[in-house]
Amino acid sequence: MQKHKTRVAHILGNLALAGLHPRVLSLVRELPDYSHAIIFNSGNRGPLYDAFAETCEMVQCTYPRGSALGGLGYVPRLAAALRKLAPDVVIAHLFGNHALVSLAARMAGVPVTFGVSANDPVYFAKSRWQPLLLAQFARPFCRGEIAVSEAVGTVLRDALLLPAHRVHVVTNGCSVEAIAARADAGRSRVRESAPARLLMVAWLTSAKDHQTAIRAVASLRQRGHDIRLDLAGGVNRQARQDALQDLAHTLGVSDIVTFLGVRADIPELLGASDILIHSSHSEGFGLSVIEAFASRTPVVATDIPACREALDGGRCGILVAPRNPEAMADAVETLLTNQRMREELTEAAYQRVQERYHTRRMAAGYAALIDRATASTLERS
Repeated sequence: MQKHKTRVAHILGNLALAGLHPRVLSLVRELPDYSHAIIFNSGNRGPLYDAFAETCEMVQCTYPRGSALGGLGYVPRLAAALRKLAPDVVIAHLFGNHALVSLAARMAGVPVTFGVSANDPVYFAKSRWQPLLLAQFARPFCRGEIAVSEAVGTVLRDALLLPAHRVHVVTNGCSVEAIAARADAGRSRVRESAPARLLMVAWLTSAKDHQTAIRAVASLRQRGHDIRLDLAGGVNRQARQDALQDLAHTLGVSDIVTFLGVRADIPELLGASDILIHSSHSEGFGLSVIEAFASRTPVVATDIPACREALDGGRCGILVAPRNPEAMADAVETLLTNQRMREELTEAAYQRVQERYHTRRMAAGYAALIDRATASTLERS
């Protein structure tokens, strides 16, 4: 007799190539013993639609933008979609929105709902009160919260006052061996005489602070380094990219700063780069950092809780103060001129990503939560 597959519905906003969506795609691929559905809120299917559709049932449930009452209409529509799918578990991958998702799941009779927090909700709300109220509102309808790092878990417990037993830390992961192979392919195409290449992988948002990265490159050029900076990531507001391009022009580095946009070949770019820089001053996790670990590309990142956690306090890369271009330039210069340090850091980083940040470990964490929750639900019934 074939074992019943636990049905899991994942709620996403859109299907863009941001860090969240490849993480969920890796998760469902690592959990073949479960049946998956993806409910996405945006009308834009995005470049990952086909990849998800190979493994998951796809359902669109649009969340209207620009309307204060939009959520009131969204809840019954989502409840109807969930009733039709009849999942055993709902995982809402957008924290804050998980309050409405949890309510809709309860209306649909779904026994278990989890909300995932992939970022610091207080930073993005610019206040603790809105996320605190949403988190507390969701509690009667939501089984618990999943934090993608210890740093985010601390925010959920300390700032949003969620009980420790509700907050489950399941760190993000990446497909280490596949990324390593693709990075090697990218590395093999690099010319010996090419300038030193820095790469930053992040959406062009204020939290990522690309200004610091650009200013650091300008400082390195003034010091005489033959260098370039590639910025991979999408942009929600073209004005933000325009402002960064203006800054690069003002600093005299527009010829060595390239805006690559959204890319599907990040491992190859990492392999072709000498250093990944990560200048963010707010981060839930930093998926590009562990992908650099898997690529054996050294990392310079800002000393904020999530990056400090990933880099093991500096054992796996160099940490620098946020919003400090000269400190970032100094760290890059150190790595460019100290081959032994590069090798020691990248080896420690590769071991760390294998042991702590592999997709298999992430999937095992989710599977354990799902199985415990569904088992306890069966016991109650």
